[in-house]
Amino acid sequence: MITSFVDESPTKKSLTVEIPVEEVRRVTDRTARTLAKQVKLPGFRPGKVPVELIKKRFADTLKGEVVDQLVQESVVTALKEKNLVPLGSPKVDDLKFDFEGPLSFKVDLEVRPPVAPKDYRGLKVPSGSAAPTGEEIEAVLSRLREGHAHYDPIEGRPAADGDFALVDIKGTFPAGDGKDFEAEKSLVEIAGDRTLPELSAHLQSALPGTNFSFQKDFPADAPDPAFAGKTVLYNVHLAALKSRVLPELDDDFARTVLTPRDGEPPEGAGLALLREKVAESLTKDKETALRETRRRALLDGLLALNDVAAPESMTEAEIDSALRDYARHLARQGVNLKEAQIDWNALRGDARDAAVRRVKEYLLLDAIGEAEGIGVTDTELDAELKRRATAAGMSFAELKAALAKAERLEGVREEIRIERVLDFLLAEAAVAG
Repeated sequence: MITSFVDESPTKKSLTVEIPVEEVRRVTDRTARTLAKQVKLPGFRPGKVPVELIKKRFADTLKGEVVDQLVQESVVTALKEKNLVPLGSPKVDDLKFDFEGPLSFKVDLEVRPPVAPKDYRGLKVPSGSAAPTGEEIEAVLSRLREGHAHYDPIEGRPAADGDFALVDIKGTFPAGDGKDFEAEKSLVEIAGDRTLPELSAHLQSALPGTNFSFQKDFPADAPDPAFAGKTVLYNVHLAALKSRVLPELDDDFARTVLTPRDGEPPEGAGLALLREKVAESLTKDKETALRETRRRALLDGLLALNDVAAPESMTEAEIDSALRDYARHLARQGVNLKEAQIDWNALRGDARDAAVRRVKEYLLLDAIGEAEGIGVTDTELDAELKRRATAAGMSFAELKAALAKAERLEGVREEIRIERVLDFLLAEAAVAG
């Protein structure tokens, strides 16, 4: 039945199938008899329409059903014969059909490449410490003081760097390529890292009550797509000047920070306990960062030692997923996706390399999991779902039912399994000195 087979690449296969004329006639006759029982024609009793008349009067319908049946059956048979499991639906082309001749067609399909991972034990990962330094602890305490600062009015002098300006801002897009905006009573630090340099320059030496305008041309690679490549005209009113007053770093401040809202301060609340809690939080953050650094090094080494082909369909699916996540992120930031004029085709191109890498990583980790017998039981899956449900403020039953309805339960199981494979590889890794 298979007349040719082309192994184009580890992920792409092509084969040509020919169905003998005898089989074509057999299926044609059987399908025509079935149609004869269903159609109604004047002068014939139901189910008594001659088969030859069906072949003439309903040739197109008959052809469609015969071709569909023969192609589907023969594709399944051919894939079994070659032991191929396609990714997605095989593509059928070059179909040649005649009621009195053989049926032939070409099948193009993608498959998961064979993956036989090697040298995955003892991969090198960097050393590092999760213990916070004194400077890191002091930096967090400084940010906490800034978060509890109060602001006193400045009177009798113009603005200076380091002051905080209370401003009303209106922004318009002269080219009409963006959505105008207003921000009333915004507090900005003059010459601060988060303040537009142009805004700081106009605020310097200004007095409350001053109004001014300036124009800013944003680069095409600006982080916010609502402004990227656009020109904005700012109209600003300086309402007041303020100075930031930080609280003293003492036990009273520490008790304020450590006391939960509508609660009592913990036993022993004071500066020593606050430093301890800050150190614990930093340690957790640094442990997470170190683990991520080691995971990235581990995957870099794994890919360097194992050449794996990324199927196009899996890559495209990964790109689609990444762009959906990006679109949801923009929507949460208040970006109107219809008005933002985002070049999604360009973004697809930019996302391709990362998507190819993620597909290769998954194929390797999946194969290692198979080789090492790493799996996830139903009990372990339920335990993870209970943890996620608690974090999301849902009941376990609600979350599991929602995932089952969306056909995502097995996806969660796979996420857990791949994480376990990574844990296995990290446990087997060699920490560089």
